[in-house]
Amino acid sequence: MDTAREKWVYANGEKIWVGKYRNSKNMLHWHDECELIFVERGKMTVFTSGKNYDMSQGNAMFFDSRSLHQMTSVDESTLLLVMVFDRSIINEFAVDITLASPFIECGEAVSDAYRIILDELKNKQSMYNIVTSGTIANLMVKLFRSLPTAHKKPVDGIDDKFANLLCEIESNAEYYTLDDAAKFMNMNASYLSRMFSEKTGVHLIYYINCMRIQKAIKLIKTGNYSMTEISARCGFGTIRNFNDIFKKYTGYAPSALPKNYVFHATIDHPNFSKHDPHGFELVESSS
Repeated sequence: MDTAREKWVYANGEKIWVGKYRNSKNMLHWHDECELIFVERGKMTVFTSGKNYDMSQGNAMFFDSRSLHQMTSVDESTLLLVMVFDRSIINEFAVDITLASPFIECGEAVSDAYRIILDELKNKQSMYNIVTSGTIANLMVKLFRSLPTAHKKPVDGIDDKFANLLCEIESNAEYYTLDDAAKFMNMNASYLSRMFSEKTGVHLIYYINCMRIQKAIKLIKTGNYSMTEISARCGFGTIRNFNDIFKKYTGYAPSALPKNYVFHATIDHPNFSKHDPHGFELVESSS
């Protein structure tokens, strides 16, 4: 889970995927599907809707379709339940509404639904797809009836183009600049910088560098390139600049990167550590 846009593919006509992660962390991203998360153990820090949220055991969070979000475990023992589902499941009663706040303080109902859906998707008994979709629909009805809701704004041209900008940066990070982004968005560079920070929690140049670092790490792990070649391929200009930025963002020199290192871009929050060598683990899933 390290791209600006995640694309989910369901098997057998299913519209839901569920899984449990240990030490979950990911890059800032979005997807067309909705997502529910529940902290089974430990603590999480989440950025979405331009805000930071601290989550602990028993809390849940709802990310509606195309919502930018990023989440990181505070410690490696944290367990997170995740449900990703096609929004068509709830459009019949919630096509134009969403939760006023994504944060759900008492999220045990999310945990209960997770276990029912995981069992159904694993065993695939007769009409299991109907049961899983119905479980999600019933859960969301409970949430919409018990928590404040708000009008769901249609995706406008700016938001749609901003989502595409993230994909554009990811694909072309090695040479992408602030001016390139401003031209893509048809905006003044200063205005775009402010808007980008408000929407993502990070500065645009920081985000570009994160994409470059991510590409550099993939090349380092292949063992097929010298550090000078990697520096040039990822757009750092000079090997000195590459070494300085790489260590600043990861805590390691490129030549000393641990084999199991997993990079995750962080927002400006005291609970986030850029120098965490422990990767996340998918403990269980429906696929």
